[in-house]
Amino acid sequence: MSFFSFLSGWNVVRILRLFIGLAALAAAYYEHDKLMGLLGAVFTAQAVFNVGCCGMSACSTDAYRKPGMEEKEIEFETIKKD
Repeated sequence: MSFFSFLSGWNVVRILRLFIGLAALAAAYYEHDKLMGLLGAVFTAQAVFNVGCCGMSACSTDAYRKPGMEEKEIEFETIKKD
């Protein structure tokens, strides 16, 4: 893994995070707002290092079925109001 490996794999969400982070950093600089600077730094770091709030793809769902997972028939019961 090279030092510049974080430059690959850019997608729309990652570019959006970078844009939001840089905009927040600029706003923090002009307004002298430390909290906005912290938020801008977090968003920028997420974009540069390709991590989200849950880490690297920790919140993603499986796109495939695991062995032993069969579809179960769902039974419905009709309830009539008299």
